Amino acid sequence: MVVGLVGTAFFAYALWSFRALVAYLLAAVALSFVGRPIVLLLQRLHVGKRRVPNGLIAAFVLSLFFASAGALVVLFAPLIAAQAEAIKQLDVAQMQQLSAHVTRWLDEDLAAFDLSGNGEANSAYLIGRVQDLVQINGVSSLFGGVISGIGNALIAAFSIAFMTFFFLKDGALFKKMVLALTPDEKEDQILSILNRTARLLTRYFGGLIIQVAIITTTVSVGLALVGVEHAFLIGLLAGIFNLVPYIGPLFGTSLGLILIAGTFDGALELLPGRLGWSMLVYAIAQAIDNFFTQPFVFSNRVNAHPLEVFLVISIAGTWAGPAGMVLAIPAYTLFRIVAKEWLGHYKVISQLTKSL
Repeated sequence: MVVGLVGTAFFAYALWSFRALVAYLLAAVALSFVGRPIVLLLQRLHVGKRRVPNGLIAAFVLSLFFASAGALVVLFAPLIAAQAEAIKQLDVAQMQQLSAHVTRWLDEDLAAFDLSGNGEANSAYLIGRVQDLVQINGVSSLFGGVISGIGNALIAAFSIAFMTFFFLKDGALFKKMVLALTPDEKEDQILSILNRTARLLTRYFGGLIIQVAIITTTVSVGLALVGVEHAFLIGLLAGIFNLVPYIGPLFGTSLGLILIAGTFDGALELLPGRLGWSMLVYAIAQAIDNFFTQPFVFSNRVNAHPLEVFLVISIAGTWAGPAGMVLAIPAYTLFRIVAKEWLGHYKVISQLTKSL
């Protein structure tokens, strides 16, 4: 008993110490789930009397992932070009006029919203925050953070792609890895856990696709009705950012409003109105996500109460930031399945897992 507890504690400590690598592993497993249907379809093909090698199939599916990412970059190229052109065409007089309109909008139209909390004008408060950011130390830290972030992103991309290839090549690889660490008398339970997890996570990732589609459609249609250029691309950007719970929508909305302002080609006095209607579109999209997608799509797909989903994501965000929020529901799903299999006789576990 003591040895088992010590071993479990050591295993948990190892997972926490190498949490970045664990996150890459889970991301690779998730991508393998996404690509598995394509792999199974291609495995039916024959070249003469020979099957197509699994390694070649895995490489092809992985290349599809990279091609999809590249297609997104190409898709957003017109939006980036329009933004760059708008910046090139700005002159000092236009910038001063735009600044005056934005200041009036912040201090008069949005006077009911006290951003500072102490009665300071909204424009003065925001200017103060920007000044804090652009101080020498702030710029240095920001630049260093960007460089570090790019490096970490490249390492993560390579690590995830490398592991994904082997999970695609051998669909049972992850199961073999887990069973290799499992005592013989526990293999049936572990197999049951893996099968249930695969089923629920497949449903969860399907829910993510539905979520992105709903947000993209809502924002795109709303912005198109408002008259925004590149409405679909900005809507797709909002849908992608929305994959990060709670924080993602804020970043997606902020970036979207910046792009809308940067590509606006009408009279500057009309810009505050355009931004106001656009903010309403984002608010409606977020309301749909909060009151429909989250409680009905995700909760039903992982068989968890909406309050459970909210609490788990919030706790994961506190512990591990945005990455934790993204991985919170898959990890919680696995925890519930394991708990039901081994600790289902406890009342609290029985209540948490009765819907599984």
